[in-house]
Amino acid sequence: TWTSVEGKDYFVLVHGSSASDAGDYVLELESTAPTPVPTPVPTIAPTTLSSANGICDNAIELVTGTPISGSTTDAPVDGIPDSCGTNVAPGRWYKWTGDGNKAFVNTCGSSYDTWLSVFTGSCEALSCVVHNDDSCGTRSIVSWQSVIGTEYLILVHGYNDRVGDFVVEATKEIGAPTSSPTLEPTPKPIILGDCMSAIDLPIGRQVFGTNEDQPLVDLTPVCDSAPGYGVWYKLTGDGEDVTVSTCGRRTD
Repeated sequence: TWTSVEGKDYFVLVHGSSASDAGDYVLELESTAPTPVPTPVPTIAPTTLSSANGICDNAIELVTGTPISGSTTDAPVDGIPDSCGTNVAPGRWYKWTGDGNKAFVNTCGSSYDTWLSVFTGSCEALSCVVHNDDSCGTRSIVSWQSVIGTEYLILVHGYNDRVGDFVVEATKEIGAPTSSPTLEPTPKPIILGDCMSAIDLPIGRQVFGTNEDQPLVDLTPVCDSAPGYGVWYKLTGDGEDVTVSTCGRRTD
């Protein structure tokens, strides 16, 4: 946390505590300055949800980058494999098709203690891919390596038997190269590991990414920190106190 200078650019490097630490992360920027009113999140009325995606066969398409809000208050309880978390909480079903990249789905904007479970297969023969209870507070984040063309069934439900309003969103990974870098006599830096190609960090939104397969950055002379594999971001000061955190993941 620091008090920013209005109009001044700040560069933020997300890296591990040592050269051996690399993995997924969640990066978030907060500011005390008023933020623009966000575009309203599309809301699906509880009555529609009760008759639609409360069952697996009626799963709603989840579009990457488009949050969907809903409620599990009037949803039915679906039996799911024990391998994806045993609870009796009602849930809502969504589906998402793999694009070959690492997938991230979260319920961080929800108002109750959520659980996320992801499956492949048919509704009659579900196979657990990944599940999560608490990653952003008592809300949930799941990530997995998707397979192109594979349909994933996603259940938004609650811890134990809890119900409430939720926001679910699928996001693209930020921080991994789309292809392996080409080896040349003079090595070229990977874009995201290059300070000059830093990604804009939006206020109030979580950014999901990974520093795996990124170049080693040594800032020991500047920040007295051990070299680590890093991804660069930038933000412009607004004259207010700003806080940048990676509290959402367990990578050191």
